[in-house]
Amino acid sequence: MTGKGKNVTEETEVQRRFDAAASGWDEEPRRVKLADEIAAAILGEGVLGADMDVLDYGCGTGLLTLRLQPHVRSITGADTSPGMLDVLDGKIRKSGLGNVSTLCLNLETGDVANRRFHAIVSSMTLHHVRDTGALIAKLHSLLLPGGYLCIADLDKEDGSFHDDMAGVEHFGFERQGLEEMFRAAGFTAVRSRVAATIMKRETVAYPVNLVTGRK
Repeated sequence: MTGKGKNVTEETEVQRRFDAAASGWDEEPRRVKLADEIAAAILGEGVLGADMDVLDYGCGTGLLTLRLQPHVRSITGADTSPGMLDVLDGKIRKSGLGNVSTLCLNLETGDVANRRFHAIVSSMTLHHVRDTGALIAKLHSLLLPGGYLCIADLDKEDGSFHDDMAGVEHFGFERQGLEEMFRAAGFTAVRSRVAATIMKRETVAYPVNLVTGRK
């Protein structure tokens, strides 16, 4: 994308917002429920195993990370927000988890991960990313041969989901469009399903789709 200086300014502001929200992030019941449902959907796909090293990109406070942790050899929670990672680090220390680590990583700005993974998961992160196709391609490069990418995000919506639009780049995604981005990045066996539904304002339902593909 163009306008590098502008992007950096926006990212700093968004990062500050997430840092400020980190301490109370888990207090929202719908976030906990969503993590439960997405974890169940990913595990239901049968792509994770006890001998696998996994990356959770955009992990936040680790709600999804820690639900997948018992089912894999190791899992790394990566995020652009140090505040969110501090909360996750606290959970790791409190529970004495030896197979969970954290990593401050922003693939959009050129950060590089120094290892490869058997699987990468990501939940409700993609709609904050400007160039989604480029990110999916970068995630493909971080996978070992035969590895899986699992991305959960909002179905296409009318823009009413977020009360605060800071850092929101897309009003969800059509499943077919996400599947095509996976294929363009080199993934095979691409499939999708509704993984969860977020209810807001009591009567408004926002489906969350899970798209998976194999390198």
